[in-house]
Amino acid sequence: MSDIKKPMYAREEMGRMVKWFFGLPLMFIIHLILSLFLPMKADSQRMVLLLNIISYIVFIAVSAIVITRFLKFPFIKMIASGRPLSVKLLAIGFSSMFVMCLGTSFLWKTLQPDQFVFSLLPGWPVDFALSFALVILAAFLEEILCRAYVAYFVKDTLEKRPKQTLLYCLGSAALFAILHFQNPEVNGPGAIYAMVFYFIMGFALMTIYLRTEGIEASLGIHIANNLASAWFFTYDSSVLKTNAIFTQKGEIGPLSLLQAVSCIVVSTLIIFICLRKTPSVKSSETL
Repeated sequence: MSDIKKPMYAREEMGRMVKWFFGLPLMFIIHLILSLFLPMKADSQRMVLLLNIISYIVFIAVSAIVITRFLKFPFIKMIASGRPLSVKLLAIGFSSMFVMCLGTSFLWKTLQPDQFVFSLLPGWPVDFALSFALVILAAFLEEILCRAYVAYFVKDTLEKRPKQTLLYCLGSAALFAILHFQNPEVNGPGAIYAMVFYFIMGFALMTIYLRTEGIEASLGIHIANNLASAWFFTYDSSVLKTNAIFTQKGEIGPLSLLQAVSCIVVSTLIIFICLRKTPSVKSSETL
């Protein structure tokens, strides 16, 4: 009887992997169509933000349908491994990364004031609200696809073996970098530095996801990183222009990479330190 079950299980596992590889490009094609088509209808920066928000809402809904109906993956379980969502993990990830991003950026501005221009325009409260909504939706979508989707590649439980964990982290990092290929900074002189950062960030966030068994902490870091750029320090080659307080001139370089990597490394260490002091993430505050 055991001889019969083993090949049957192997076929089920292979079928899941085939659907995984088919589902991923399907969702990315839908996302690419929405992200390119909807903003083309905009006639202002604010309308671009609004249409991008709509496109992300639609894409998140479509991704959930593809994952649950076509792939039959446990979408809810992928978000937090079946436990309640932890506000504490989200807050730790967000606050640590937000403080690091703003602290290092203001330090850089103090050392090189000529590289920053005050660019805040009237109507910023509405623009801030729109960019905040967009940042949350975009980060949530990328955490679902680049972390949760990868983590449940083979089966409905998280992989905890060191070798497999390393492979999953590398896979998540590569996927996260590929997802940002269409960004303007990837096509400029600082492309190599931007891609290295995306790879390192993807690897770190997957490590956090597997350690916490949920997207909350990695989502918090992701939101904080993007929000700091959307509200405070944007740059000329940003993929999406926002009404930020300052605009940083120049291309992404080694110092930019060092700053960004330092922020993600310190934030990751803070989360791991907090986890050691907490008996179990399952006892965390819940939504």
